[in-house]
Amino acid sequence: MEKNRQFNIVLKQSQSTNLKKLKLDTLLMIIHHLLKEYNTKDFINKSNELIVGIKQEELDFIEKHICSLHKYLDNNIITTQTLFEIFKNKNQSVLMKQIASNLEPMKVYYTYLTNLFSTKLSSGSQWIPELFAFSLLYSYKKEYGKSLSTYPFLEDFPFEKIIDIYNKNNLEIKKKLCKRDNINVWKVKTLLDEMYSSSEFLTKKYIQYNFKINEKRVSKTRNKKRKSK
Repeated sequence: MEKNRQFNIVLKQSQSTNLKKLKLDTLLMIIHHLLKEYNTKDFINKSNELIVGIKQEELDFIEKHICSLHKYLDNNIITTQTLFEIFKNKNQSVLMKQIASNLEPMKVYYTYLTNLFSTKLSSGSQWIPELFAFSLLYSYKKEYGKSLSTYPFLEDFPFEKIIDIYNKNNLEIKKKLCKRDNINVWKVKTLLDEMYSSSEFLTKKYIQYNFKINEKRVSKTRNKKRKSK
């Protein structure tokens, strides 16, 4: 069932090469992957020092929207696994080869984004995948004014309310650290601060990045003309 759904999404997406949509969809693919790493038990654990200032109803609100966003993306975008399968099997048929060709920009965008990730997040470092996912979309829409209109669900998604909850929590963490270490609040840098700055960095770099068509590629027709001269 899932394979059939993904294949239908792939067929629809690969009907034409819309670079703007492929670029957004690749970002959503990354966000979908981040949300898969969300761990409910870790998140609602009251001993978790990263949720000092979050009330239970706020935890429930965030968890509800993590699940709804992940489910929506599951049903509406090409997933990372599907993208890998497409290029792994691109020589198995004429159709698969054509699909892979039309989705080549998505592969390039994905490689660029994952390389950016590796520069900001070292292996084994502590981080908050769901906050990173929300921050990426918040930066994309609010900070850089990019449209999500091709996905109405995302246009109405409460990114700001969720980020506000994390911001309030971040302030409580800073107050706690200031008191413990006897330092000014502006000197305190938390893990949440790192998530914000990294997501803004990635979004800015990604928006500035453009897929470049291989200008060195020469068609067979042009080759024949050259040989006949």
